[in-house]
Amino acid sequence: MSLQEPSPNFSTPQSPKNCARKRPVSERRIQANRRNALRSTAPKSARGKRTVARNAIKHGLLAREVVITAGDGEENLEEFHSLLEGLWDSYEPMGVVEESLVQAIAACWWRKARAIRAENGEIRKRLDTIAVDRALRDSDKVNLALAVSNMELGLFPADKIPRMEQWAAMQRVQTTLRSHRSGLVYLCALLENAKTEMASDGYISERTRGAICCEFGFWNCLFTLQCSHAGPPTAKAENGPLGAGDDKEGEEKRAAVVASIDRELEKLGAFKDYALEREKLAGDAEARSFSLPPVDAADKLLRYEAHLDRQLYRAMDQLERLQRHRRGENVPPPLNINLGKRG
Repeated sequence: MSLQEPSPNFSTPQSPKNCARKRPVSERRIQANRRNALRSTAPKSARGKRTVARNAIKHGLLAREVVITAGDGEENLEEFHSLLEGLWDSYEPMGVVEESLVQAIAACWWRKARAIRAENGEIRKRLDTIAVDRALRDSDKVNLALAVSNMELGLFPADKIPRMEQWAAMQRVQTTLRSHRSGLVYLCALLENAKTEMASDGYISERTRGAICCEFGFWNCLFTLQCSHAGPPTAKAENGPLGAGDDKEGEEKRAAVVASIDRELEKLGAFKDYALEREKLAGDAEARSFSLPPVDAADKLLRYEAHLDRQLYRAMDQLERLQRHRRGENVPPPLNINLGKRG
């Protein structure tokens, strides 16, 4: 049986050599491609050129990574693009290296703004709560003073703590109460209670007299003694008890005690005005002292900003040298000075 030759219409698989061979392009197609290329050139208008030039801004590596775009600390990406566009217009970079240096400069400025924002936060951490913090400190001082004033001195043996030191501590306690508004409010309430007891019972209760002794003993000793003798009438009292009913002498003594309490209340009212003004001035002075961040935060911020400054000036210097070299200027090599110790 003889093999027949394949007909001209029968298609056979092409060899790899035939597949790799390119089909010839006609002259007509070449001319058409050239005409199409002339119609699809790059933007010629100033606006179009600016738009194309900004592609490196929006799609650059630093533009994607330097801005925080999520979370509570999210930053405005458009503000960074605006900063970068301003630097782009100022430096007019050409080529990948110059474009990267402009982005590095923008990143340094952006991070410097972030450092200033961090400094602002460190200052506000204390300033925003200064009024509450001062109120809490004053309240703690007054509460401690009240707690100490109500402790029995007998709890502190004289052989371990000299009696004079104990009295000195009590005097400091009473000074603390008179130095703060909350302490003065307590003292006024104590005297108002004593005045009420005099009006209703004709005498000051033992508990109130003890509190007056603790809080006024080193401030006004005569007033304290007068209140201590304003107790309930007793037939055996050695110091002349207050009279009861229509007893003229008792009425005069009660009136004298009430008048003395009124005088002390008037003094305390003046002290409250002084304390209010003093606390206002002290709060303003403390706020001014907080105009700088704490020492540890300031040290960290200064080191961070110094690091950014070095990066910024290095990028600006490199960009300037590249652009001068591109314009054909004679650029001397950089001067490197080693400040390390010699071996």
